[in-house]
Amino acid sequence: MFHHLITFALLFLFPTLLYGQKLIGNKEYPELLWGKDEEFDTSDFPNGSFIYHREDFILTRGKLFTGEPPKSNGSFAYGTETITNSGKWNNDTIELLFNGKLNNRSEVIKRLEAGVRFDPQFFPFRYNLGRLYSLEMKYEKALVEFEYAKAELPEYYKTYLHIGILSEITRQTYYAIMNYKLAVEKNPYDTEALIRLADHYLATGLKNRALLYLNKALKIEEESPNVKLGFARLEMEKGNYHIAYKIFNRTSLTTGEGKLKPYDKKFHYYFAETASKVTDYETAEEEYTKMLSFKNDPFFATVSSKVIARRRDIAKKFAEAKRTQLDDSEEEVTPPSE
Repeated sequence: MFHHLITFALLFLFPTLLYGQKLIGNKEYPELLWGKDEEFDTSDFPNGSFIYHREDFILTRGKLFTGEPPKSNGSFAYGTETITNSGKWNNDTIELLFNGKLNNRSEVIKRLEAGVRFDPQFFPFRYNLGRLYSLEMKYEKALVEFEYAKAELPEYYKTYLHIGILSEITRQTYYAIMNYKLAVEKNPYDTEALIRLADHYLATGLKNRALLYLNKALKIEEESPNVKLGFARLEMEKGNYHIAYKIFNRTSLTTGEGKLKPYDKKFHYYFAETASKVTDYETAEEEYTKMLSFKNDPFFATVSSKVIARRRDIAKKFAEAKRTQLDDSEEEVTPPSE
């Protein structure tokens, strides 16, 4: 079977530098497996490897994160096809999700389910299937897949994040908090789990405890969009929408070199909500539209895209009405030409 690809688990065992940088072969590799395909000049890797796709799915590669993954020690049938490479089957399946050839996720799910039946210990099958079940709002099934994924690759922190999110949805509050804290332990250089904990305590009215976790995240990465999102959410809960709006407006999603920072995409949703509150409907429409562009984001496991689309359309109407009102006002004060 193909489940012996454990490369990126090893990389999470030895965090060394801030912001998730890793020192491998005397080279620093920032954000390894947070969306970048890095090449390494070291031979201390097995024949296959995993990488993290920026839309939160797991893909596979050959040795040193390049080329096709190695073949499986067996095969399985899917329709008229005979599958001999679990890794390539996984990659091709996830590609179907991104290229728009399928109108829904059902075929992608069926393909991953077939993969799990063939190799139930293959981490990408379990993780990716958990993600898709989440998006289909099949929360209990998603939890089962992530639990299996955790058992296969216990060092990967994002699995614990998903278990925490799903546990909150299914009202297993204690288990949610426990898994968020485990995510922090597995990767103490990432802020997402701390922000999730802060969100939880904001939702339960414990603002001081939420602030505690936000300050911890602030010490890790002061300019993180996730940290700024957390503080903006705190102001929103207090009803200070103008302050929250300023925080969102001043938050950069790119580095000084113009590269996109890793961030939680629900940033756009809350920015849109805040902009609506302060009557900046153009920004609200723009941010709702951006949120909708991430159709496979974990956010949509809890909020329907139809709800976001409806709010975007309302913001668009208000923006147009506001522009018309301003145009009419300008016409009224314009002096007549001689």
